[in-house]
Parts: sequence; C-alpha cells; structure tokens
Amino acid sequence: MFEVGKIYNRRSDIHGVYKGQQYGGIATPAQYPYIFIFTSDAGEEFGYSDGFGPDGTFRYTGEGQEGDMQMVKGNLAILEHQKNNKEILLFESTTTGFVRFVGVCNYIEHHVEQRADKSGQLRDAFIFHLDVLPQSRLSNARSERNSYLTKPTKGKSLKQLRDIATSVTPSGVDTKEQVSHVRYRSEAIKLYAKKRANGKCEGCGAESPFETKSGPYLEVHHLTRLADGGADCPENVIALCPTCHRRAHYSIDSKEFNDKFAEIALGIEEKFA
Repeated sequence: MFEVGKIYNRRSDIHGVYKGQQYGGIATPAQYPYIFIFTSDAGEEFGYSDGFGPDGTFRYTGEGQEGDMQMVKGNLAILEHQKNNKEILLFESTTTGFVRFVGVCNYIEHHVEQRADKSGQLRDAFIFHLDVLPQSRLSNARSERNSYLTKPTKGKSLKQLRDIATSVTPSGVDTKEQVSHVRYRSEAIKLYAKKRANGKCEGCGAESPFETKSGPYLEVHHLTRLADGGADCPENVIALCPTCHRRAHYSIDSKEFNDKFAEIALGIEEKFA
C-alpha cells in the first residue's frame, strides 16, 4: 500500500483515498483498518516533540492542543489499535502538503509527562511508545524464527545480526519483552551495517578515518527515517565516514546524496538477502 521512504501528497494520496481527518496529527478513517499519524518538527513549538527514545521506540505525542490530554478519539485509537485490528501508519512531514511514509507501528506502552500546550500552560500529555516495524523492499528477505530473543553482539555473524534486525516481535508477549526486543533490533542494525561495511565507507569507498577499540570508525546513517536512531531494515541503513554522513544531513544536495546512498544500500542488500 505505502512504501517506506516514499513521499505522498497528504490530501490526495491519503485522505482522498481513505478519508479521515485532514488536519491534526491523528486521522482515523471509519471505513478502513488504518490509523494515520503524522509528525513534524513544526509541532515542537506547541509541545509536540516526537522522536526515537534511547530504547529504540518511537515516542509520539498524543493529540489535544489545550489542557490535559484525554484518552479519547485519536489517542484512544492508538491505545486500542490491536484490539480493534487497526494498523498505525506513521508519516513525517517533508514540505507543505507532503509526507514521507516511515512505517507501520505497534503500540507498546505510554507515559504521561508535563508539556506546554499551545497557550504555553503546562499540562499532562500522553507520550506513546511505538515499535516501528522493519519492512523490507526485498521479497526474499526473511529472518529466522525466534531471532527476536537473541541479544546482538559484535561476535555475531552478518546473517545472525540481520536476522535479529529484521525479526518482528510475536503478538502476546509482555511489555518488558517488547521493549527489550526493540532495543535489541536497534543495536543489531547498527552492528550489522558496520560489519557489512568491513572498514570502508559504503558511500565513497574510503577507508574509515581511524581505528577505535571496537574497530574501524564509521557512522550509521538511516536513509528513510526521521533521525539516526531506532531500528531499521538493512537496505535502509548505510555505514558512512563522518564527511559523507554530514553531507547526507546538511549539504545543499542532501536529497540527491541520500537517493544515491539508498540505491547503493539496496544493491548491497540484494547480494545478502
């Protein structure tokens, strides 16, 4: 339906097809088994600060612009999406009217913290902890069963790390186990990308700039994600030298640079999958 990393027109491609609220951060179309959630840096000035937490879960701020947030409407839809058999689809804003698909999410838990509302008054805000599920573009990509139980280490093989990074938590496991698995997957993808690179920048091909106690120094860059954090599919990450990594984020031609990296990573993964 939606492809990870692809940009869509929110009005025509999403609401024009599936309906649901066209404004705000959460849309709940009545006739389809989806919950669309949207995140944007622009929301930070109104107390909406989303992003990956240290455990690899995506922290998403609930809806409600003034006063304490209530567990109703969109917030309740996120909380009960599994019971209601609805998928949470996460999108990030790119330019006005356009959004990039980040992935399918599962609710794990939420907490309440003090955030300012649009009037600047502190209020209780819901922060949802979501598991962004790995979605490969390679039809033959498979992971071993029960890989989600395995802790990633540098000594693991490429295949073992790949299996951990692409495994999906089974339904019915408790919250603690879900959080542990998200953390394992996040760690595994970083170890995997660096081991796959074998000491060379996967962007420009140069040797890593120096050695560290844990091996050649390279930085893991997520090609189709909100930030360098959280788990991801192997073809959506690439190990870069610091120069290529900064260029991918800050250069005038960053979009073209990232598009090039995306093709490189996909080509590499076609050999491994």
